[in-house]
Amino acid sequence: MLNQIHKTIAAFLCMFGLGSAVWADNAWGPYHWARATTSFDLIVVDSTTSEYVSQATWDWSESTVLNMTKEEGATSSKVRRKCKPPNGKVRICNLAYGQNGWLGLAGISLDTDGHIVSGYTKLNDSYFGWDFYNHPKWKQSVTCQELGHNAGLGHQDIDFDNTSLFSCMDYQDPPYEYPNSHDYEQLETIYEHTDVESDDGGESDNGCNAPPGKGCNKSGVRGNNDDIGWGMSLGRRGRSETFMRIDPKGIRHITHVLWVDDEEEHSQ
Repeated sequence: MLNQIHKTIAAFLCMFGLGSAVWADNAWGPYHWARATTSFDLIVVDSTTSEYVSQATWDWSESTVLNMTKEEGATSSKVRRKCKPPNGKVRICNLAYGQNGWLGLAGISLDTDGHIVSGYTKLNDSYFGWDFYNHPKWKQSVTCQELGHNAGLGHQDIDFDNTSLFSCMDYQDPPYEYPNSHDYEQLETIYEHTDVESDDGGESDNGCNAPPGKGCNKSGVRGNNDDIGWGMSLGRRGRSETFMRIDPKGIRHITHVLWVDDEEEHSQ
C-alpha cells in the first residue's frame, strides 16, 4: 500500500510540476465519475446562499456527456462550514470561512478503483466581500471553475498574464464566467468510455471539515498545510495548489485550492 501511495504521489508531482503554462489537455488527472451510459447526471446539492450555482450548472449541462442538475440543500451555517457531500453527489457551499488565503476550493473523493464517488466546492465569502472580488464576474467564474474540477476538469491556463482563453477554467483578470468549447471537448474525452459502477466507494470525508478557527478553517494556513486536513501538497503553480490525503479505507481525497492574489490581499 505504501509503494502504491508513493507511486500516486510521484505521478501527481509530475503532473503538477514545471511545464507549459497552457494545458493542451485540461483533464484534472485521471479522475472521472463511473458511468454505465454514454451520458450521465451529476447532482449538485446547492447549500449556498449564492445566486450563481444555477447558471454554472446550466452551463456545464451544455456538455453532450454531462447533465449537471442542481438540487436544493440545507443552508445552515453548520452544513455550509463542513460542506460534506452525500455519496454519489457534489455539494457546493459558501460561507465566510476566514481570511485563510483561499478564495475557492474543490475536493473530490476517489474509490479504490480511482472513480470519483463524491465532491464538494467551497466559496470563501471572507474574500468575496472585498471590493476586488465582490463582483458578479468573479463569483460566477469561481463557481463555474470549482464545479468544473468536481466533474474532472483541470485548468486550461494558470497564468493571469496570458491572453484570455475565454473559459472559466482559465486564470484571467478580469475573469471569464463560462466554459468554452475546449472544456466541453475535454469532458467528451474524459467520458468517452463507460464504466462498471464501483461498489467500493465509502462515504466521503472531505478534507476541510474543521470547526471554526481550527484546522483548514483557521487563518494563516499557508506554509502549514500538512496538518489541516487536506493532506500533503502535490505541488503549486501560481495561485493553484493541489493536495491529497488517503484515509484508512484507502479512499483518496483530492483538494484543489485557488489562493487569493498576494498583492490584492496585502492591499486590503
